[in-house]
Amino acid sequence: MKKKGLTRREFLERTSAGMAVASVAPRRAPAVSGNPNALALKGGTPVRTKPYPTWPQTAELDEQYILKALHNHKWCTFDGEFIPKFEKAWGERVGAKGCVITPCGTHALQMALELLDIGPGDEVLVSPYTYIATVDAIMMAHSLPVFVDTDLKTFMMDPADIEHRITENTRAILPVHIFGNASNMDEILPIAQKHNLSVVEDACQGQLVEWNGKKLGTLGTIGCFSFQESKIIPGGEAGALVSMDQELTDKAYCFRDFGSDQKGNRGYIMRGFKYRISDFAAAVLMAQLTRLDATRALREQHAAYLTEGLKKIPGLMVQEAYPPCSRRNYYVFGLRYDAEQFNGMPRSKFMQAMHAEGIPVGTGQGTPLNMQPFIETCLNSRGFRRLFSAERLERYRAENQCPTNDKLCATALSFGQEVLIGTKSDVSDILEAAAKVQKYANTVS
Repeated sequence: MKKKGLTRREFLERTSAGMAVASVAPRRAPAVSGNPNALALKGGTPVRTKPYPTWPQTAELDEQYILKALHNHKWCTFDGEFIPKFEKAWGERVGAKGCVITPCGTHALQMALELLDIGPGDEVLVSPYTYIATVDAIMMAHSLPVFVDTDLKTFMMDPADIEHRITENTRAILPVHIFGNASNMDEILPIAQKHNLSVVEDACQGQLVEWNGKKLGTLGTIGCFSFQESKIIPGGEAGALVSMDQELTDKAYCFRDFGSDQKGNRGYIMRGFKYRISDFAAAVLMAQLTRLDATRALREQHAAYLTEGLKKIPGLMVQEAYPPCSRRNYYVFGLRYDAEQFNGMPRSKFMQAMHAEGIPVGTGQGTPLNMQPFIETCLNSRGFRRLFSAERLERYRAENQCPTNDKLCATALSFGQEVLIGTKSDVSDILEAAAKVQKYANTVS
């Protein structure tokens, strides 16, 4: 059978080789030559011949918790031991009034839109620099994803591009805290309040990132997290929805269980679906929580070292953060590439050269999401043509332009967290390799 589309694993492998290390076996080390004064791509000695650490990582406690969940024979959402423990622990860590665990971050996003009564014919403003799951959640609600252009320096939704895209059918803004950084919530929230819009934070990559000392996910109406195996707190496949509104989290518990009353005997009280999860993922998450702070501190320390070192290599510009973003998690280390500083070497060739030196580097989010073929497929579907007028769809096509995001996608680079969770020497290898590629860029045709 012909395979359709990309799995998340394949997406990570294709768009971010650094992130892909978490999902595949370590790459074979480059062959070692005897010439230290040439690029490995041209037969020289590579900077690095050993693989970076793999992710996710496990310890004895992970196994103990899995076995405990297995042997207590209470595996499902209703009676699992670890699910309520994790919901309580995660809610407390982010400072939310409620937390509901879901099968994945995509389900959390879809549930958020449902709880806010966002559905057919509505419009949601969203960043184009994200994983497809963010947009799929909107389209699965038969709502229209209206893309807001990107701030080139931070990779986030540009607040200056929001208001002119709001229509009478706009119901929410969905900023994405990409790469463990933060969207400009100080500007997005007032715009939402002015136009009476909900704010759904896609914090699937923003676990424990802080904005003015508050954790992401608690600033908007609802926050959504992912604990997929590549994330900084992995559970295989899992997610969570949080809110400062207790009524919304109460409704989330109902929705997760086919809309059934969770506090009484009133039967099915709202529309819902089966978004329950097994206790095994929660068991892993509880074990991973015990090591989260240590690996987080290591990533931050090494990210600071890498940032400082890259200042000495013109043409590699590190993803910036807005000043109120008081703490990042560096799930992915993002940067932009200027070919002129590398003798005109195309980005693809730079990546080849870095890979040959033993350094895994990717292209971040890859192709602009707003230009992917699934957009047109959805617009041409029977459902969308019934919900949106031909005039609206044609105007949507004409206005679906994000030129700054196009530039970002054409120049972005990324390192996965694997390069930051080992030793300082691991990070030094990145700097040495980048400087080497720049020095010998004129030898690559």
